[in-house]
Amino acid sequence: MQTYMMYFVGLEPLRQGFWQCIEPADSSCLSARKSKGHSACYLPPDVWDWTDRGRSIASEWDLVCGNAWKLHLVNAAFFAGCIVGVTIYAALSQHLGRKKVLGLSAILAGLLGLASAAAPAYWWYMGLRVCSGMAAASMTLAARALAIEPIGPTWRGMAGVASCFFIISGGLVTILIAFLAPSWRAVTFLAALPCIMYPALLPSIYESPSWLLSVGRKGEAIAGLAAIASANKTHLPDLPLGDTTAARAEQKGLLVMLHHARLRNRLLIMLAISACASQVYFGMSLSLQDMAGAVYVNQAVGFAIESGGCGLALLVMTRLGCRVTVAYSILQGGTACLLCGLTSGALQRVWALAGRFGAASAVGLAQLYLAELLSSDVQHAALAAAAQVSQVGAMAAPALMMLTQLPSAASVPFFVWGPTAIAAGLLLWLLPDTLGASIPASVQDLGGATSSARRLKIRWPRWPGVRQLFRNKNQSSQWTHLNDIDPDQE
Repeated sequence: MQTYMMYFVGLEPLRQGFWQCIEPADSSCLSARKSKGHSACYLPPDVWDWTDRGRSIASEWDLVCGNAWKLHLVNAAFFAGCIVGVTIYAALSQHLGRKKVLGLSAILAGLLGLASAAAPAYWWYMGLRVCSGMAAASMTLAARALAIEPIGPTWRGMAGVASCFFIISGGLVTILIAFLAPSWRAVTFLAALPCIMYPALLPSIYESPSWLLSVGRKGEAIAGLAAIASANKTHLPDLPLGDTTAARAEQKGLLVMLHHARLRNRLLIMLAISACASQVYFGMSLSLQDMAGAVYVNQAVGFAIESGGCGLALLVMTRLGCRVTVAYSILQGGTACLLCGLTSGALQRVWALAGRFGAASAVGLAQLYLAELLSSDVQHAALAAAAQVSQVGAMAAPALMMLTQLPSAASVPFFVWGPTAIAAGLLLWLLPDTLGASIPASVQDLGGATSSARRLKIRWPRWPGVRQLFRNKNQSSQWTHLNDIDPDQE
């Protein structure tokens, strides 16, 4: 909700028609009013005024016409804060645990949200949004870790994709709040309240067993897994828990991957996928504000389409693997971006929603595929880098949208997002298919030279047909760790 509220807090008031002519008989003002665009920018400032100044931060602080770029700047600043938040989470979660980080981040995000609702000026608001981004990113990563890490390897991939549905539900609640709330301050206030109340649920949440084992709290890890298994009406398998402390001590950083030709190529391609997918997703979502149709309806349809995209991705992933699913998704999103730049009106809105359909699936699966491509001893560093790069792509989306204020450059963002996403999607076919493959324990198990001159062998895609898609295969992604225990196994 802290992320999605930007779609409504920063409504463009001129395009939404939140202004009126001071003199009802002023023909030039009435003519501009009927155009429902930015014609008011060409009128003298003393002939028109806002109908509801508090409806948006743009109307309250006059972020229109020559100052319209500031509206996109505050959104980019939020994602800049998210980049810092990912780094903070990576540091704190190893020392405090996922559960404590989630509680602290939720409280901090709520307090910053309440402060943002009372911001006296634009620059105060932007500073608070940067801090909100830091807390929101840390809270999101901690919640995702607590939801996925206790799950056994057989179902972990599906759980990662299924978590998208809970994110979508948060977006739908945000739409309802924005539709009923009378002002942007009320929307910000109401979106912050769930964060304040969320820590009350923490007693019912189990700490990550992986983290408990890493700090030597083996008894608590077993108790938590047993409680989860009991809730699922099963029991833990009769298998010993390994020493994850030693496994974590063997974790390697990014420099090891950059010196290994095979790992380096896989990492760089997947980082490009993460950035491009995030850029297309948030770019299409923010663009819906300026397109034909009511903004609330556009966003509601967008979230509904996202749910369909995640469901389809879940089906395709289990049968064809992550590579095919991510490739189709990012290529669809990039193609839709190009078509958005070539069309207008209702047709442009259709292509924007289609791009959001593909990008949402790619965002949800990119990190899962990255984990399947790498050895276990470098996954932690690679996933942290992918999370940061994804936020860089998100930050680039509103930054590029500043160009939409120039009539001659209104379509430039689409022609940047589209080709880069298509190029990243084509590069994906250079990577191997991981369906049914096991994950190596160490970099040495991958083989391959460490020389920078070594190049990846091109693997041209085999386009699967409909029959292959629905073929019944008893295979699943082997996203495993060294000492995973599956509480669903009897």
